[in-house]
Amino acid sequence: MIFTTNSNRKKVATLFVLAICIGTSCAAPRNSVSLISSENPTTTSMPVKNLDLPYNEFLPLAIDDIQKFWEDHYKDIYANSYSDLVGGVHAADPNSTEVMPNGCDYYGDYTYVEDNAFYCDEGDFIVYDNAKLFPEFADQFGPLVTAVILAHEWGHAIQSPTRSNVMYSLRSTTIELQADCFAGAWVGHVQADTINGLSFSEADITGALLGMMQIGDSPGDSSYDANAHGSGFDRVSAFQDGFVGGLAPCADYETVEPEPVQFGFSTEELSRPSPGDFPFDQEMFTSLGHDLTLFWTATLKTDTSWTPPTLIVDSLSDAPAMCSDGQADLVVEGVHFCHADSTVIIDETIARNLYTDIPGDFAVGYLAALGFAEAVQRATQSSLSQSSRVLLDSCYAGMWAGDIIPLNSNPVVVPTEAEPRIALSPGDLDEAVRAALTLADSQTTDINLGSPFARVDAFRQGVLHGADGCKAVTEQIQN
Repeated sequence: MIFTTNSNRKKVATLFVLAICIGTSCAAPRNSVSLISSENPTTTSMPVKNLDLPYNEFLPLAIDDIQKFWEDHYKDIYANSYSDLVGGVHAADPNSTEVMPNGCDYYGDYTYVEDNAFYCDEGDFIVYDNAKLFPEFADQFGPLVTAVILAHEWGHAIQSPTRSNVMYSLRSTTIELQADCFAGAWVGHVQADTINGLSFSEADITGALLGMMQIGDSPGDSSYDANAHGSGFDRVSAFQDGFVGGLAPCADYETVEPEPVQFGFSTEELSRPSPGDFPFDQEMFTSLGHDLTLFWTATLKTDTSWTPPTLIVDSLSDAPAMCSDGQADLVVEGVHFCHADSTVIIDETIARNLYTDIPGDFAVGYLAALGFAEAVQRATQSSLSQSSRVLLDSCYAGMWAGDIIPLNSNPVVVPTEAEPRIALSPGDLDEAVRAALTLADSQTTDINLGSPFARVDAFRQGVLHGADGCKAVTEQIQN
């Protein structure tokens, strides 16, 4: 996050690009559509629990199911008939004796696919690194993430001249996000129909989303870059579009192309030792509390009885004792709200762990935003409880985050020299999404947080659609 006094926020035009690769440079073959960096410096170090199923046993089932999914549903969005991949799907391993396909300047050399996966339209085949990338990702995030990567590459096969023929007519990032959307549609289909009786747990889906976050563009990357695929936030958003809505919203990308939420570092940020983050100190919390107060005071209706909360950071574990009436509402682990005093209390240890493990300052910003959101629900006399209340809190956190994105040309409160505001840095939205995904992993208290997937979906609705998005979330909860 950064301070800003610029009252003339600019809209940034975005250009979407095609190729995607893993590592520090793109080594994917010509005319192939591949993965992206697995060395994203913002990747979470928090562990993920998954189903006890080896990926090499699960993956053949997934490949067969992805193929059948497209055989059955391709006609739902396209007029012509589906044709299966001529060149098939191949596991690359430096010790394998399998004869690999040729095309797109690829001749079977393992180094071309190391730490990567790609689709080649010339030979109509998919190749993936089965020696390093897939086993490492499966070990860290669970077996589902490997199938999601293949479902993404299969999405590129759908886009190829052999089938829908949009691969070279759309912006490259649109191509990538549509492939993520297609992958989400397949995972949603499995949740409804299963694979041989197998469905995915919340932990599986959470792991897959965290894996997608890791292969998002690095903070500060431009969507104009030839290898850009969209930020982690963009990729998870596209995946959720498909998971929730099926193939239809994915096909809509071809007529209304999504705008990635990507922007670069400011000159002031680049002058800092850690460009995207505040140091973990009182100034960070003071800035968060001040900006949240500005936003919600200006946002709430004038007839709402609103007392802006005081934000307190404390290492004590007994939050109720800090409230004048001894009553503290638990929002999520590490965040309490004292209604009698209008105080948001954040546990310093939990906040510091998030700051270190996610890593990043806006993981902590997400916690603070949840506390203020609880104050808003109190002020507006919300009757929601448990997971439903957490969902609206997450959406309200997204509303605030959307207001301080540098791309926003019409913030609720325009920053001035006298009244500066904070602004998101590249990667901040990804940090909030990681925090939303991993809250349940550290939760030890008796409160129903709902699914990590739903919390992220509510957050992005707030970011992308503001008050209208949170109204839709509320209506969905109540129906």
